[in-house]
Amino acid sequence: MRIKSTLPTSNRRQFLERPAGCALVVGLSSVLPASTPGAGTADVPHAADWLKDARLGVFMRFLPGDAQGLAKVEDFDVPALTQQLKVMGASYFVLTLGQNSGFFNSPNAVYDGIVGAAPGERCARRDLPLDLYRALQPEGIRLMLYLPCQTPNADRRAQRAFGLPEGRKDQPIDDEFAHKWAKVIHEWSARYGDKVAGWWFDGGYQHVRFNEATARIYADAVKRGNPRAIVTFNPGVRLVRHTRAEDYTAGELNEPFDVLPTSRWVDGSQWHALTYLGSSWSRRDTRQPTERWVQWVRAAVEKGGAVTLDLGPNWDPTAGPIGTFDEAQVAQVKAIHQGLPDVVPK
Repeated sequence: MRIKSTLPTSNRRQFLERPAGCALVVGLSSVLPASTPGAGTADVPHAADWLKDARLGVFMRFLPGDAQGLAKVEDFDVPALTQQLKVMGASYFVLTLGQNSGFFNSPNAVYDGIVGAAPGERCARRDLPLDLYRALQPEGIRLMLYLPCQTPNADRRAQRAFGLPEGRKDQPIDDEFAHKWAKVIHEWSARYGDKVAGWWFDGGYQHVRFNEATARIYADAVKRGNPRAIVTFNPGVRLVRHTRAEDYTAGELNEPFDVLPTSRWVDGSQWHALTYLGSSWSRRDTRQPTERWVQWVRAAVEKGGAVTLDLGPNWDPTAGPIGTFDEAQVAQVKAIHQGLPDVVPK
């Protein structure tokens, strides 16, 4: 997943771009045996049923890139965002815990201990996911979280602490690293329990040696916190079943309109697509006419699919509450929701 920012140049360091070419890596599904619908996708059967019924969710890449950006976590306006999600009709909300920079939107004592960081130095003191859950749950909006499959690849300190080669790029991982990273994952999953309904893991690429064993290690770390939590692992810009440990497809798509489900299932995984509403990830503009989005999302959910749309958060307090979306994007998602079919397919 590539990140480009519309922020002023002084703020762009908050966003770190993946190396070119990462997005088109072939998934593991080509070497996997066929399966029956729903088989082998979850430790709890039908765990992804709620995602199919939810149909439409919103994704936010809120990624601090330095101490100044991390301070914005304290200013994140949870009530204002919650009201926007309610207006849009979003059934679930996906928040990035962190990605490449080494800064995270929630405390994690395990990560601090491994990296040798003081509380609040790399992980926010505010527990933003918990605050979001407390606001979203009464509105019937589920919370999901995002993490990378490898330690932050722009933070040499973290790479060194986790035993990876140093350098601002994706680094190869192995079982030893995966077990170490899983301890960090489990610190969050155990704390949140059933407050977090699902996880979206980025960077499950073959060129970093991500494999079925890695997927199972991470899935176990999640499900020991909440056995019903759904999980997926992103192979790049493709909608495929990537691993046997996943419950739903990561479904990262840049140009989604020619990709539609033939049924609810993709080789046993719940059909799910993630794409951006603006001109790229985290952008706050609108790139397509509303009616085109309405037609595509409706067609996807009529076949039992679910769609998650990435919207750009506000970082500038002079432009509005921190962490909220542009009103044009809110209006577009509201129209998409209103265009959904009345009946959810079985």
